[in-house]
Amino acid sequence: MGYSSDYAEFFAALAKAKSYLEKKYPEISIELMYNLAGSRGRATIQTRYASLADYERIDAETDRDEAFQEILESVMSEKAWPIVDQFYRTI
Repeated sequence: MGYSSDYAEFFAALAKAKSYLEKKYPEISIELMYNLAGSRGRATIQTRYASLADYERIDAETDRDEAFQEILESVMSEKAWPIVDQFYRTI
């Protein structure tokens, strides 16, 4: 997810979303990161699920969760670029 100005406010909103999700779904883990080398402007949100089925269930639930959507509104603004999902399988 990209960001431009007001990164402290952006990071605070990401931390709030992380806290909300980890309390509601203790079976997932979330790490928030940003690049220290090279040009900045991208935040990485690494979320770990036990299975793809868990991801699909939680993703569908959060799409309908009004409280979570309200938190996301503070992250997804004209200051942030869209989220790009990438899926990895650990070795």
